[in-house]
Amino acid sequence: MASYWQDHGQATVEMMMLDENAATIAEREALEVLGMLPNIEGMSVVELGAGIGRFTQYLAPKVAHLEAYDFMQNFIDKNRELNGHHGNVEFGVADVTKLNLSQNRFDFIFSNWLFMYLDDSEVAGVFRKVLDWLRPDGYFFFRESCFHKSGSVARTDNPTRYRTPQQYNELLLEAAAGKGCKFSLLYARPSRTYISYKQNRNQMCWLVQKVPAVADEVRRQRKSERLFSEESIGKLEKIFGKSFLSNGGISSTRELCDKLGVKSGERVLDVGCGLGDTSMYLVQEYGANVIGIDISAPMISIALQRANQLSVPNVLFEVADIETYALYEESSFDVIYSRDVLQYVGAKDKVLAKYYKWLKPGGRLLISDYCVQSGESQEQTGLDSFWSRRPHRLCTVEDFASMLTQNRFATLATEDITPWCQQITMMELDVLEKNKKLFVDEFGEKRFELTKSNWRRRLAMCMNQELLWILFSAIKREE
Repeated sequence: MASYWQDHGQATVEMMMLDENAATIAEREALEVLGMLPNIEGMSVVELGAGIGRFTQYLAPKVAHLEAYDFMQNFIDKNRELNGHHGNVEFGVADVTKLNLSQNRFDFIFSNWLFMYLDDSEVAGVFRKVLDWLRPDGYFFFRESCFHKSGSVARTDNPTRYRTPQQYNELLLEAAAGKGCKFSLLYARPSRTYISYKQNRNQMCWLVQKVPAVADEVRRQRKSERLFSEESIGKLEKIFGKSFLSNGGISSTRELCDKLGVKSGERVLDVGCGLGDTSMYLVQEYGANVIGIDISAPMISIALQRANQLSVPNVLFEVADIETYALYEESSFDVIYSRDVLQYVGAKDKVLAKYYKWLKPGGRLLISDYCVQSGESQEQTGLDSFWSRRPHRLCTVEDFASMLTQNRFATLATEDITPWCQQITMMELDVLEKNKKLFVDEFGEKRFELTKSNWRRRLAMCMNQELLWILFSAIKREE
């Protein structure tokens, strides 16, 4: 890498972005990135791979103290020339893989286009250092080119490693092995600027936070994420078919999408998008512009990959927890589609308030979710298929409808689709039994029996009316 940058090390914004048209997008892209950061006012900050100061100029006026490092002397010299007037910035020439800083010292660490030039062991090593350098609850932001190159500058050689987003997610997990802390993923999302100017959704941005890790948590999380590897997903699709993560697969997807009434060009938020099948279907069949979000980083990585392979336009995928995510602006969407997500959420009313805020006046909301027949809200386990052990936080239909009304939604309608759930579950059990050998060979007898037991329990509860599958539709009031 050193020889590459010595050959391509002109201290210009074009070289920093490896793009001949850098001047047209640099400011907009920088402001977009800054808009994704937490509040850094008064923080102690490190910038890794600071280059000539493209981001230093924006970070310095906001923070209490900034240390800017790059391994290229001429880049740091240029950065100091441009930003040395800020009295709170220290500049250093250093190889990040050899950099040593004090533990628990910094509130925020920032990096842009650095780790794609390092091998996996180097990335994991730096991630481990970042965990050490951050104070508890400190933040780490980084942005990388994924899948393939984005710049237009001609290069005789290219040392860049274009990883998938999931490979970075796995390296973040690996960095926490054996530590009493870990990175909590707050979001991973593509740069809107690169989509707008270059139709390129492979510029991915991450924000993670240092949090405590309970004993064995990291190992269990890594084991859980392996279930969603591309290989495992492919084998599950051989058994259950495409769109298997949604009850009823593609047929139920089509039927529910028809209820959305999506028109060409409308903006749709697909909450709990999984592998992205519904999001891409809405683009291909209805001409919508779709953002799909899901809490599962492995599934979003696969969704991004498939959208690229299939050349599906006008669809973005983001890793986000709907309970904490707050990056969408008011009145951003014509339609929000939330399928079987809020069953996992305790504070449903707060998420519904976000849905209301994000919808345009007159915008439509369609939610499918599990509810209980009567009594107080309940926490249930064992209702999912084999890959999930998350508790379900279920409420009654009346309570759910009341929360929608309290959040000012109008034209509320509910539809009991529990019989449909029964049919789907019986079909899935039949497919599971017919493909027992294939399933057991891949996932083991124990997981087969657990999956069968969970689905039988869900079926019995639906048949006894203990568990209901309900479709809620509502409209944001015109203002």
